[in-house]
Amino acid sequence: MLKHIVLLEPAGPVGLEEIKAAMDILATLPGKIDGILDFHHGENLDFEDKSGRYSYGFVVTFADKAANDAYVADPDHQRAGGMLVAACHNGYDGIFVADLEV
Repeated sequence: MLKHIVLLEPAGPVGLEEIKAAMDILATLPGKIDGILDFHHGENLDFEDKSGRYSYGFVVTFADKAANDAYVADPDHQRAGGMLVAACHNGYDGIFVADLEV
C-alpha cells in the first residue's frame, strides 16, 4: 500500500480558493480509478510548528504502484495538478510531495 502525501504553500487567499477547487476534482478520483483506497484533504494544523509554510495538504492511499500510475496519468489529476502549481507560492516549489510504502 502507498500513501501519497502532498503539502501545499498557497499563494495567498486566492491561491487557497484555487487549491480547494482542485481538491473538488481530486475527490472524484477514488470512484473513478481502481486502487485508490481513500482521499483526504484539509488545513495543516502544524502542532509541532515545523511546516507552517505548507498550510494545506492532502493524502491519497493507493493499493499499489499500478493505482498510483493510473492516478498520475489521469487527465483530471493532471488538470488539478496544474491548478495546484498555479495556486502555490513559487509554483511547483510551493508543493512538497512524499510517497510512502506502508
